[in-house]
Amino acid sequence: MKNIMSLNRFAALLVAGALVPLNGANASDPRIKAELEGPPAKVPLINVIGEEELKKELEAKYYYYVGNTKCRLCHREFFLGRKQDAHDYALRKVVDAGYADNPRCLVCHATGFGIPTGFVSFESTPRLANVQCEGCHGPGSVHVQRRDKGGFLVGTDRPDRIKAMCKSCHTSRWNRSYTDFHEAYSKYKNAKPE
Repeated sequence: MKNIMSLNRFAALLVAGALVPLNGANASDPRIKAELEGPPAKVPLINVIGEEELKKELEAKYYYYVGNTKCRLCHREFFLGRKQDAHDYALRKVVDAGYADNPRCLVCHATGFGIPTGFVSFESTPRLANVQCEGCHGPGSVHVQRRDKGGFLVGTDRPDRIKAMCKSCHTSRWNRSYTDFHEAYSKYKNAKPE
């Protein structure tokens, strides 16, 4: 993973049209074909808390996505521990397979896609590319403003929602990263920088 170009350089090349899919073989993956032929992809946050509750929360508390540069200010150790995690490069897989603009892929490979103020494109929202903290917790503006624990739609105070968020993307079709949720979650949340 150390040879992967920086996200800013990657986004600039993609926007300029200079980056072509690097691994066309991924496009022939039968899981991709099945995904494209299946029902429309569900936005994980809507899948977990429901469209009505999300709408109510967005209107009542003015939630919006802030990007992980805000997260690292207080959670530096965790942030650095995640830098080698596959989530930090999740969008690269979609681009490599030739599906950089496909909503079915973006709901799981970008932060907040399908939610107001979430990822739209590299051009307009490059700071929300890949799966960042808010990709699992939802918009972080309220949490940042509180400067203490809480303030998330999907926080550690709601383990049922955290698990449901993970399982929204890590389905039986795409679940290569873990077989035991509790073991994987413990390893993920306790990651330390190298």
